[in-house]
Amino acid sequence: MKCLQNLLAWQVFVAACRTRSISEAAVLADIDLPKASRLIAGLEKELGKSLFDKTRRPIQPTAEAEKLRAAIEPLVAGFQEILEPKKEAAGEQIIRFAAPIELAQEYFSEQLFRYSGLFPGVAFAVVPETGPDEVRRGDVDVAVLNRRPADPTGLIIRNYNNSTTVPLATPEYLRRAGIPEKPSDLAKHEGLLLKAYNDETVTGELFCGKASESLVWRRTFVTHDQLTLKRLLLEHHGITVDLALLHVEDEIRDGRVVPLLEGWTRAPRYMCLVDRREEELKNAKLRNFVLWMTATAREDMQKRTVDNFTWLRDAYRRFAEARAAGLV
Repeated sequence: MKCLQNLLAWQVFVAACRTRSISEAAVLADIDLPKASRLIAGLEKELGKSLFDKTRRPIQPTAEAEKLRAAIEPLVAGFQEILEPKKEAAGEQIIRFAAPIELAQEYFSEQLFRYSGLFPGVAFAVVPETGPDEVRRGDVDVAVLNRRPADPTGLIIRNYNNSTTVPLATPEYLRRAGIPEKPSDLAKHEGLLLKAYNDETVTGELFCGKASESLVWRRTFVTHDQLTLKRLLLEHHGITVDLALLHVEDEIRDGRVVPLLEGWTRAPRYMCLVDRREEELKNAKLRNFVLWMTATAREDMQKRTVDNFTWLRDAYRRFAEARAAGLV
């Protein structure tokens, strides 16, 4: 059979595009690495073009491969659903997935549903945010953490995104309370701050080549979830330095929220997926899911980060113009 007519070859191709790794694609397809490499090579030979730049680490799909994947991936998923009907609920493996509430709502839940469709026999139970100790104890199977655990004992930790935040406020709040020109000016303002499950500090610092002094506020409101921060921000209650841009992209684009102190950011949060080493080594379904989810989230967040820098620069420029015109 030609590789172009081989469903397994296309499954390996799609997985390799996602994971940037032929070895991880082999794991997802449940075949050995030499066979996965042969299938990719066969596709390249029959198409008459390279699909991956193998001189880079991790390997990178070519532009032609990305276009091909966009067309092929839905077909592969459809064939898998036909050829591998869903098992009865009693036969499904339930993966307990812990994540911050806002990430579960706005990103991961959709991906979990998608994975269940692509890979029958796996279902998910989404549980509240946890820490590394709960993973070690087996209370959850996979956890999304906003920082790498200081003690990695017994864990497999996979980073999927390094995210940072900037000071944000509404024009209405700034007209009432004034505009901070430097981090020390925040002492005159209300601070809307995040104290997530795995955070060690609340006030912290801002960074612009060097760290600022520890932040001081006139008064603070501390919450454990980003969606509460967003609501308080949009109700003009203060300035937040902890709200992820993905939650207020539309509001920044249309001017309802403006970025402050250009150049100053929070230290990056090293977002990662964590599972128990012992369990992953013996549970292929768990291992396949974590590899897929890490690769998917990494790709999605890298694209989003590039977009964020583009429209955030534009938002700083528009805010400066509004100040110059006396509109803020």
